[in-house]
Amino acid sequence: MILGIDIGGTSTKLGLVAGDRVVARQRLETTAHAGPEVFADALASTAHAMALEQGERFLSAGIGAPNANQHSGIIEQAPNLPWKQDVPLAAMMRERLGVPVIVGNDANAAAVGEWKFGAGRGMSDLLVVTLGTGLGSGFIVNGHLVLGHAGNAGELGHTILVPGGRPCTCGRSGCLEAYVSIRGMLATYREAAAHLPEVQHPADVRSLAHMAGNGDPHALACFERTAEWLAIGLANAVCATGPQRIVLFGGIAQSGAVLTGPVQRYFTQYLLNIYHGRVDLVTSALPQDDAALLGAAALGTLRP
Repeated sequence: MILGIDIGGTSTKLGLVAGDRVVARQRLETTAHAGPEVFADALASTAHAMALEQGERFLSAGIGAPNANQHSGIIEQAPNLPWKQDVPLAAMMRERLGVPVIVGNDANAAAVGEWKFGAGRGMSDLLVVTLGTGLGSGFIVNGHLVLGHAGNAGELGHTILVPGGRPCTCGRSGCLEAYVSIRGMLATYREAAAHLPEVQHPADVRSLAHMAGNGDPHALACFERTAEWLAIGLANAVCATGPQRIVLFGGIAQSGAVLTGPVQRYFTQYLLNIYHGRVDLVTSALPQDDAALLGAAALGTLRP
C-alpha cells in the first residue's frame, strides 16, 4: 500500500492506495491545528491508525500540497494554508512515518496520478491541466515529471495571456489563470452582464454551467470566451513539450460539452499544423472523489 495525502486550505484527505484503488480514507481539518508540527503529528497518527485497521503497512507516502517544492520537500509560504512560513513537510513526515515521503505541488500530483492510473497511463509525454480555483499544470516529458532546477517548472497558469490584463494572485497581470479558473470565469460573466444590473450573477461554475444549459446568452458567451483562452494556452504549451495527450482535470473540466466542445474547436484552430492529429485532448479518467488521493499516492511511487 501507498499512503496518499492531499492537503487543502480547509481540509486534508488521507487515503491508502493498493494498485489503482483507494482502500481506506480519512479526512482532517487543516485549520484545526495550532501549527505545522501539530498538524504533522495528526497526519502521522491518522495514517498509522488506518494502516493498523487494514492489517498492512504502507511502503511510502506521497503528499500533494499548494506551493510545495518537490526538490526540497518544503511547502513554500502557501497563501491559502494556515501557516505562512516555509514548512519542511517531507522531512517532518519521514521522521514520523518511517518511510520514504515525497511532497509535491498538487497540480504535479494530479499529473502523475493521470500518468500512473488514469488517461495518461503508458504515455511518455503528457500534459495535465487542473481547472479549479486556479489553473495548475503538470508536464511529463520523455517519461519524467518536469520540475526544473528550482523545483517549480511547468506553471502554465502563470504564462501571460493578456499583457496588462486582469490582476493575478501571483502579483502580475494578465496570466492565463486570471481568465481560465473559477475566479476568472465569474469575472468574465460579470463583465459580460455588467450592463444588466438586474441579472443575478452565478455563485460558482456549476451554476454558470446550469445557466448555459438553459440558454443564458451571457453564460454561453462566458464558456465560449473561456474555451478560446484555454485553447490558446494549450496550443502554446504543445509547441514547448509536444505531449501525446492533454488531460483536463478538476471542477471546470466537468462542465461537459458547453466547455469541451468549443475548447476542442479552438484548440484545433490554434494548434501548430505539424501537431494536427497527433495530440489528444480529453478529460480526466480518474474517479472524481478519489482523484486527488490517487495523484498524491502516485507521487509516493517516485524516487525521492
